[in-house]
Amino acid sequence: MGSPKFEVKAVNDIHEIYVKGQPRKDWEQWVLLTSDRHWDNPKSDRLLQTEHLKLAKERGAIIIDNGDLMCLMQGKYDPRGSKSSIRPEHNVDHYLDKVIDDAADYFAPYGENFAFLVIGNHEASVSKRCETNISKRFADQLKLKCPASQIHVGGITGYIKLRFDINGEMATYLIDYHHGYGGGGPVTKGVIQTNRRAVYSDADIILSGHTHEAWQVPIQRRKVSEKGNITHPIQWHLQIPSYKRHYGGGKPNWENLKGFPPKPVGCLWLRFFYDRRKRKEEKENHKRVNFERQHDLVEFGA
Repeated sequence: MGSPKFEVKAVNDIHEIYVKGQPRKDWEQWVLLTSDRHWDNPKSDRLLQTEHLKLAKERGAIIIDNGDLMCLMQGKYDPRGSKSSIRPEHNVDHYLDKVIDDAADYFAPYGENFAFLVIGNHEASVSKRCETNISKRFADQLKLKCPASQIHVGGITGYIKLRFDINGEMATYLIDYHHGYGGGGPVTKGVIQTNRRAVYSDADIILSGHTHEAWQVPIQRRKVSEKGNITHPIQWHLQIPSYKRHYGGGKPNWENLKGFPPKPVGCLWLRFFYDRRKRKEEKENHKRVNFERQHDLVEFGA
């Protein structure tokens, strides 16, 4: 499929990704959700990232990155820095510049697929210490190397609105994103947050990352439409894993010293498609056409 046909724009504090008119027959749109790539860390699995990026290109997927795309912990003013956590090619005087430039080179072949970049705690920390917007600098460099890229930078939390035009019929899904917070919990893995978030957010999809865990929890809700129809839509709570493999070798790194278990590695795919059977049923019941979505966790631990 190649490059997806979409437009990205900011409306107030909400970023909108609009997928242009498409035929109904066999329509589908893939979205690749990634988080915590820690791309410049030696423990980041670049082979798996490349595999998923190539698949995104084949599927014409829209890429949304949920923050911590870069690690950037080895700077002069970062107390977390460790010489063992820097790649040899980045051990130079202009460390931040080198990482950003190399990252832009790596992701440039997929620049047309990138739609949105969330600010993670790593980017926020470096930006605070070094007085530069790391995420914006990366996005600007990516656009220089791939002029067709429409990548937009959001905040550490906010909203993304997906709008699909399927032969004149519109379907809209609201995503409430947060890079993530807390430690995830050794027992609950952070799943306990789903019911808390469901109370204050009315979005269709709620994204989080940061803890390097992976799960998806559907919460069935009850709503009444303007026409008085009772519906039971699903609110999807999606925890995106990382690409960082920290556990191997038993080295005295931060994760092993804290006794953290191995974490899932990979990404999360969303597949939006046109459901003709559902459309027929809703038409018979005089309800507006809706679009089903399917969520797949793929290639974990590959």
